[in-house]
Amino acid sequence: MTIPIRNLPLVQNWDCHSCSDCCRIEAPVSAEEKTRIEALDLTDDPEIAGRPWFVSQGWLSKRWTLRRRPDGRCVFLTGANRCRLQERFGPEAKPLACRLFPFVLISAGDHLRVGVRFSCPSAAAGKGRALAEHASELTQLSHLLEKQWGTPAENVPPPYLQYRQQVPWPDLLRFTATLLEIVQDRGDRFERRLRKCLALARVCRQARFDDVSGGRLTEFLHIVRAGLDLEVPRTPEELQPPSRLGRILFRTLLAVYARKDVGQHRGPATRTALGRFLAGWRFVRGRGRVPLINGFLRETTFAEIETKRAGCVSNRSDELDATLERYYFVKLNSLQFCGRANFDLSFWTGLETLIATLPMILWLTRALSHLPPQIALEKAIFLVDDHFAGNPILCQRHNRFFLNTLVEGGQLERLIAWYAR
Repeated sequence: MTIPIRNLPLVQNWDCHSCSDCCRIEAPVSAEEKTRIEALDLTDDPEIAGRPWFVSQGWLSKRWTLRRRPDGRCVFLTGANRCRLQERFGPEAKPLACRLFPFVLISAGDHLRVGVRFSCPSAAAGKGRALAEHASELTQLSHLLEKQWGTPAENVPPPYLQYRQQVPWPDLLRFTATLLEIVQDRGDRFERRLRKCLALARVCRQARFDDVSGGRLTEFLHIVRAGLDLEVPRTPEELQPPSRLGRILFRTLLAVYARKDVGQHRGPATRTALGRFLAGWRFVRGRGRVPLINGFLRETTFAEIETKRAGCVSNRSDELDATLERYYFVKLNSLQFCGRANFDLSFWTGLETLIATLPMILWLTRALSHLPPQIALEKAIFLVDDHFAGNPILCQRHNRFFLNTLVEGGQLERLIAWYAR
């Protein structure tokens, strides 16, 4: 029997609203699913009959993806933004990746946890039913996922805390619980909560936990957390601005997170390989006009974004803080930031990768200031999460080096404070 699904985040709602954004991303298909779909009778549908429906991921690979049209739409997407397979044969006909989206099921030892891809606009806005109402469907899908994994979920080992340091699942979840307590502490502005999480990671990276486990670990984390209130500056203004190198590395990573290369939100600056290269170079320089690398951006300059104070960033409302809290709570609670869910990153590296998205979200919220503040923030989260834990480019050696440089040099805290001021 599949292990149970627990810790469904009550703060998150979702239902499909047929925007079809998910039908414009790369959908993996197993060899078994490919054979099953090819056996379906679609000969009476002239729009797709006789055409190849799948794309191989290599000459000898058994991995496939659904073919996309030139505009990025899935080959099975109808003009009414509906899936042909579901309309004619039911949801069971679709590949597991399509049925599961935007949910992510993650093993946590004796249970599964549920993450959410906020690259779904309905998830980013929290629109629909509470996740608990999807429990029955998720349980059914977890059976299929275990079969695809080829191993019971309970056999999945915990991710490393850091290089060559590993703790059992119960202790890993104690670290997670402490991070969640910090993120939900509304006595602080949200940006300070994530700066506290970075400070906790820095302390724990210097410790060994071979003989500190269970209740002793809980006590240790309680003491460290209490000390963070004195150690971490209370306001953004108390931190120095990020250095020139810090800004360059930040914008280099931002150029990846802010891009939309396919689909209806594709930016005009990403339509060619040369355009993408030039746009990336302009982000590195950080001067002049901001390249339109997604469909939400409007004409603005890097200098204008750096000097914005009012509206969507300063004097942040409780509603905007609540949206940020919901996003990071779901990512942390589900363990979607480390291990299998994020390219096998260690716990602390995955956490730092997740926290690095906050200044990017705040930068994009400024860049989208032509929109109402809440909408601008939701679009920024939507753009960033389209890449987080999903774009392998971010795990390339040079990008991981850039992030590590920001963390070790204390630049990440400065960037968070700078764009939250």
